[in-house]
Amino acid sequence: MQLSVEIKTNDIISLITQMSLNEIEKIKNSLIERELYFKTFQADKVEDIVNDFQQEGYSDGFLKDLENGLSKSSLYQ
Repeated sequence: MQLSVEIKTNDIISLITQMSLNEIEKIKNSLIERELYFKTFQADKVEDIVNDFQQEGYSDGFLKDLENGLSKSSLYQ
């Protein structure tokens, strides 16, 4: 069973400001251990994205526009 809770950033910051330095250090170390501290976004290959859309039956014109747009986007530059 998985439980999901939506918490706003301001609420998290408010809670952190109420913690002791020792508690904050524990959280920091836990984030680093889980490699969440400096984790960066890794984009899928443009070809993989286009293939996913192709499998869903999108038109060739749309797929061409999608590939062209993605390859020019700042994410892929």
